[in-house]
Amino acid sequence: MKTYRLTPSRHWLLTTLPTILATILNVSLVAQDEQSDDEVFELSPFTVTSSLDRGYGASSSLGATRVALPHTDISSAIVTLSEELIQDTAATDAKEFLQYASGVQIASDQNPGQIFYSLRGYALSGISIRDGLPDRFTTADIPLDENTAYQRLEVIKGPAGTLYGSHSMGGIVNKISKWALTENFTETQLQVASGHEKFIRGVVDANRSIGDSSAIRAVLSYRDGERHIDESDSPNDMLNFTLMGAHYFKESGGKIWGRFQYLDYELDREQGWQYLTGYLTPGGSAPEVTNQVFAISRHANIVPEDDISKGTMRAYELGYEKPFNTSNGNWTFRLVARSNSGKGDKSPSYSQGRPVAVDGNGELIGDNRFVSALDPRVSDWRTSLTLRDFRGFRENDGLFMDLNGKFDALGVEHDFILNANYGQSQQERAFFFWPVQNPDDPTSIGNTFSATRPNFSGINAQTIVQNNEKRFNRFQGFSESDGFSIGFQDNVKLMEGKLILVGGARYDDSSTDAVRFDVEESIAQDRFVRDESSWSSNAANDTTYKVGIVAKPTEGLSFFAQNATTFNAVSSVDPQTGNKFPNQEGEIIEVGTKLSMNGNRLVATLSWFDMELTNVIIQVPLPISEGGGTVPRAVGVQATDGIELDLAWQPTDNLSLLFAASDLDSTDANGRFFRGVPMKFNYSLFGKYSFNEGLLSGYHVGLGFKHNAMAPGDSGNSFFLSDTDILDLFAGYSQENWSVQLNVYNVNGEDGILSSVIDRLAMRAPDTNYRLTARFRF
Repeated sequence: MKTYRLTPSRHWLLTTLPTILATILNVSLVAQDEQSDDEVFELSPFTVTSSLDRGYGASSSLGATRVALPHTDISSAIVTLSEELIQDTAATDAKEFLQYASGVQIASDQNPGQIFYSLRGYALSGISIRDGLPDRFTTADIPLDENTAYQRLEVIKGPAGTLYGSHSMGGIVNKISKWALTENFTETQLQVASGHEKFIRGVVDANRSIGDSSAIRAVLSYRDGERHIDESDSPNDMLNFTLMGAHYFKESGGKIWGRFQYLDYELDREQGWQYLTGYLTPGGSAPEVTNQVFAISRHANIVPEDDISKGTMRAYELGYEKPFNTSNGNWTFRLVARSNSGKGDKSPSYSQGRPVAVDGNGELIGDNRFVSALDPRVSDWRTSLTLRDFRGFRENDGLFMDLNGKFDALGVEHDFILNANYGQSQQERAFFFWPVQNPDDPTSIGNTFSATRPNFSGINAQTIVQNNEKRFNRFQGFSESDGFSIGFQDNVKLMEGKLILVGGARYDDSSTDAVRFDVEESIAQDRFVRDESSWSSNAANDTTYKVGIVAKPTEGLSFFAQNATTFNAVSSVDPQTGNKFPNQEGEIIEVGTKLSMNGNRLVATLSWFDMELTNVIIQVPLPISEGGGTVPRAVGVQATDGIELDLAWQPTDNLSLLFAASDLDSTDANGRFFRGVPMKFNYSLFGKYSFNEGLLSGYHVGLGFKHNAMAPGDSGNSFFLSDTDILDLFAGYSQENWSVQLNVYNVNGEDGILSSVIDRLAMRAPDTNYRLTARFRF
């Protein structure tokens, strides 16, 4: 792809855009004056309905085109995860059910509400699309998720640059919000969990109609709990409140609405991270993980107990939607304003150095990367410790316009979407740190702590700050960005809808100003002091495109192909050089087939794809002398190709099944596999059987199974994670207005590594856990 600068023709486009929009609005008002009182409008093209869902099968999508269309009319792969799946998994956040979509691999830690995952091999953090529009809901660092604010998720595979501009090459995940409805109901939910994670969680979802055309809906969720590592009982608390009101123009169609969401959390940062010391089998530069014996207990409390993160997030939205008719079709105009802000980080938190093996006398034994946990000489593993105090914030504001037209032109049907937006953001992040002294260390490896028998009596953030030297890492610094875009996409139906041609393009323009912090002044003043001499400015612009085709030889069956690009205007700055990372550009070629048959009892997508993304940024470990942790680096090209299958099947009213499988190959320019991306066949199965008659009428049983294939454990491919198989079971009883269900997670007690960053930061499968859920609607 090539970078485009603003030519005179593009200047003309930008200066005339307001005139174009004003003309459209004027047509809307004229058409409205000409309407008769009994004119009927179609349902909003920006709203999907779950009324046609059967079991886990959903046949329509909003995020893939920014308007609601059947899956079989879309020239890309989409997976919709239904409200029924969310309920059957008893999920509290997306990571607990997102894994049942093909190409999705949950990454990083398993802290509640923290969503880090890869999609088709490309890393994502958080869910940054809601109702088909950008919506970045995050603190300075942590992209949190609480599922009571939405009713389903859509996984849109591959680039969709003509609709969303900058986003992950692997695709996007779109949340479908809970809307205020013109009816009265209240749903309550109580959950009790026990095991590695203990909590009590209550949910109240209340909807009230105001007259026959207005409504208000409030959803409140509160979780009070603990996560248990050894003897610690760190907090696991989260409050989420969503308030939404809407007024519907029933005579002419359309609506006006407002939404507010507030999230407050206090979470344990223990994370379940484990060292891989003693886990690697010697043998060359890239030993595979083959020995299922850990040097460190799953229950070891490897950092002091005050490793806790606190933060808040707020989101505001105002929207207006209006349909109007013209002589040759129906149009709908949507204007949405959004503002999000988040503050908080993983503070205090701790970083450990690479563990080293020592014998009974405290003497170092060789290179710990190749010392087995079974080696009889090993008495202990020692590691250094650093306390970190992260600080920062994020703020995002955006104005979004969509114009959808369903009309006839040149003898064919068009489903056209024009989108434009303007946005701005600010973010800041850095940390102070203190290398922790250990005067009681009895070994010859000075100033270290035992990793297998950690004892942090009397050691916490307060004592560390009082007794150790304060240092500063300017990390990501401060940056502010703004930008605009305009794009379109058109679905053209030929041969009575049996052939659909898709075409679209989008222009994005953005700029970023960034500044680094002054190390000495920041330490002296205990705040982030900007180095005014380090300001830098970067501008980026590009054009993305999409062409596609859909062939529908018979009802419910389609074949599709697409060629599309994405443009990521990278705004983050290299913390060591102060220069902005280069922008990312990617392209996909994809072909596949879709089914939506037997009244949506069978919904399936099979696709093959080949993608390439430039200037991929990965996290590289920092030396412990610089505060530990990781820093971002741009490493070049990531090429990914593979095949994926998603299938939802309800063969009878009693049985619902969901199957997903993928086989990916994701490598960089040097042939190294990307961290965390499965290298072999990866699959999952979720199913439920309901007893609809007889003595067991009302009962249901089900299971979820996830096979995580072998994957690289770090970006250098120095070690690999073995396969893991995790089995979940559930059973319950339901009546018309209430239900009760018990979920048991990791029934088989899988003890393997699920994900890692480096060989001293690995996340093991949580212990067997139990969750009891009761629901009541009135």
